[in-house]
Amino acid sequence: MIPLPKTILIANIRLIGDVILTTPLIGLLHEAYPDVAIDLLVNRGTGEFLEKDPRVRAVIYSNSNESGAGRAKSGYLGNIFRRYDLAINMNASDRGNIAVLVASRRWRVGIYYGDQFWKDIWKRLFFSHPIPYPFPIHYARLCQVVAQKLGLTVTRLEAKVYWDTHDEATVNSLLSGLKVKGNYFVIHPFARWRYKYWQMEKFAAASDAIAESYGMQPVWTSSPAVEERQALAAAGDLCRIRPALIPGELNLNQMACLLSRSALYIGLDTAVSHLAATTGIPMVALYGPTIADWWSPWNNTGPVAQQCPLPRGKQRTGSIIVIQKDMPCVPCGRAGCNGNGVEPPCMLDIEVPEVLYAVAELMGERDDKRA
Repeated sequence: MIPLPKTILIANIRLIGDVILTTPLIGLLHEAYPDVAIDLLVNRGTGEFLEKDPRVRAVIYSNSNESGAGRAKSGYLGNIFRRYDLAINMNASDRGNIAVLVASRRWRVGIYYGDQFWKDIWKRLFFSHPIPYPFPIHYARLCQVVAQKLGLTVTRLEAKVYWDTHDEATVNSLLSGLKVKGNYFVIHPFARWRYKYWQMEKFAAASDAIAESYGMQPVWTSSPAVEERQALAAAGDLCRIRPALIPGELNLNQMACLLSRSALYIGLDTAVSHLAATTGIPMVALYGPTIADWWSPWNNTGPVAQQCPLPRGKQRTGSIIVIQKDMPCVPCGRAGCNGNGVEPPCMLDIEVPEVLYAVAELMGERDDKRA
């Protein structure tokens, strides 16, 4: 274990899901060094939810001239220059690794792929704790690898997103305005890329069946993107049981609050599914070509060494079920068939009964616990 640092920077200049799956490391470092100041370096639009994490001192944005506290900055590299005893990059990107080199006064943790000697040699030479990317493990387990490299003991990995009383009031007001009372379930039928989409008609059929079978009110959500808001409005018309629609009105902290109160979540391979997993609610996530063994929603109650038990097909860990077609080409890890970015057969061939069987499995256990 390294001597007590006073300041730590964690860099993850990637996507929202990556940042959510970095939060277990925040917990490990905060537990090991309770009085340390922990800052995060992220892209604008991916890590604002961390500003409400009580374990985090500040959030710094790599593509903005402001910090999370709103102070004017001349640039993020100048903002972090030699300010930290320990700096950690949570992916193998050159951008993040350079930020760590600039930021650290003493200890530097950097990840490299290890398949290109001359490209990786500077990372191996200039980092005090270089880490070859530990394929193949779940992305959340990078937190374990980094912590153990620093000499910390890891017995649990918990991804966590916080919300406050203002967020609770916002969610309460929204649900009240939509006349959502009693048990509800959430469907988020959108993802960042089209190749992760499922047919909206199937989402509507599943929504109606779940509402009828379990007497729960459907709540559908989207991001603030115009195309998603429009698609959400059109999707509501496909349902016999009209869902309450929340078109991009909640930030991630508020979304986590909404999800934590729901009885069930249905979604895709997207950041909102990772968010749902942090709350521990029963959930079904539909995956296509993505390698679920690396990128499935993380089960906080599972063992540190958890992995999907199978390379494809229906996967279950805790209250999380991932549905992925059992096709020889799955998972290919590509952006659709031949990289064309459109919905591939491995997504389009998922049928409504598969989703409903998974829901029945989860809801049956939930009812047993309540009895």
